[in-house]
Amino acid sequence: MFKQLGLVLLTASALTMPALVTGATFTRDQCLEMATTRNPTVLASTERKNQAELNQKAVYNDFLPKLNMDYSYTYLDDPNSIDASFVGVDKVTTSVHNNYRMGIYVDQPLFTGFRLTETYDLAKLGLKGAVAGEQLAELEITFQTLRAYYNFLMAQKFQRVADAAVAQLSSHLRDSEQFYKNEIIPLNNLLESKVYLANARQDARVAASRTRLAQMTLAKIIKEPLSSQFTVEDDPDLTEMVNPIEALTLQALKTRPELQQANYKYAASKKQVTIAKSMYYPTITATAAHNRYGSDPLVDGSGVSDITAPEVSTIGVYATWELFAWGQTEQRVSQANAASRESQHMLTSVMDEISLEVQDNFIYAQTSFNNIITAKTAVKQARENLRMAKLRYKNQIATNTEVLDAQTLLTDTETKYHQAVYHYNIGIAGLARAVGVKDRQQLAVQ
Repeated sequence: MFKQLGLVLLTASALTMPALVTGATFTRDQCLEMATTRNPTVLASTERKNQAELNQKAVYNDFLPKLNMDYSYTYLDDPNSIDASFVGVDKVTTSVHNNYRMGIYVDQPLFTGFRLTETYDLAKLGLKGAVAGEQLAELEITFQTLRAYYNFLMAQKFQRVADAAVAQLSSHLRDSEQFYKNEIIPLNNLLESKVYLANARQDARVAASRTRLAQMTLAKIIKEPLSSQFTVEDDPDLTEMVNPIEALTLQALKTRPELQQANYKYAASKKQVTIAKSMYYPTITATAAHNRYGSDPLVDGSGVSDITAPEVSTIGVYATWELFAWGQTEQRVSQANAASRESQHMLTSVMDEISLEVQDNFIYAQTSFNNIITAKTAVKQARENLRMAKLRYKNQIATNTEVLDAQTLLTDTETKYHQAVYHYNIGIAGLARAVGVKDRQQLAVQ
């Protein structure tokens, strides 16, 4: 029985888990779609928006009349009656032991000191804030996906550079061994070549582990199993960014969801001030009631009293007004005003932070692009330098150290080139995130 239960649970979990991907190649757009439709952060923001929509509907219903009901029982130890012989009746019952009452009420608020209208406006602001929160979650997961995507590509390139260095140094070691056998170079040159190759192999293993870690980081974001094996399409953006920083900053101050949320919070704080001031006013309510009395739990309207009607209907208007509460209302108004001022300061802080983020990401992307141009030329020079060093070494014009230094220089230069390429793409993604858009095509231009 337990084996069967375990098989059922294993089958159910297999059906709910994402399919194991082996050997697949994902495009940039595919990774973004998987992240935005699967990631729990985005899904949670959607649920918060749904909650805000339901809250707005619930708050609106406070404007509508409410139907209530109550039921009570009272026991009187000493029932009363009066002598009514003067009207030809021996005795009139005025109260009995068991008194049951059931009432139905309809209450319609007429005036609440603007509390209901302000509370409804608060709910609408809450919905707008939740929508901005959903946009923020999508922006953030888009940036995280692109960063992990390009980090994975960069790690792969670093691994290829490291593997190429191992291959080059292995070839150089074979040449050194032949030279040593022929007594052309001393033993320390051969040992030096072996040490460089051993270090390169360690670097290659580290690069491979970092590639795997980068792959798992991307898999986590797009909600694929961490054990899945896949590659991504390598198509980095190498076009120069020409967007002016001033236009990007203005765009960010209009589109960033965080700024929208700060604005909504500030507007909500002013609504809270009005709600606190509502206690200065009376609350006026129209009510209609129907009460029924009886001496048994069914409240059938009989047996209570000979002079009381078995059921009574009323309609009227009543007002309540708090006249004195030890300054509590004034203190709450002052508290709400302080909270409003705090929200205003936070709004200014968010604007400053957004402007700085745009500047920071703009400079980062610009610097990375300039490094691409420099590193691309340097790679050609480093390759030519290695070729010449190897040729000179084979002719015993150059030393063993010169070849090893040339190989190290090429490895470092190729690494910096790939680093500049993918840092530029990450910088563009970060700039889009700082501005409040999802991709480069939406960035402002002049």
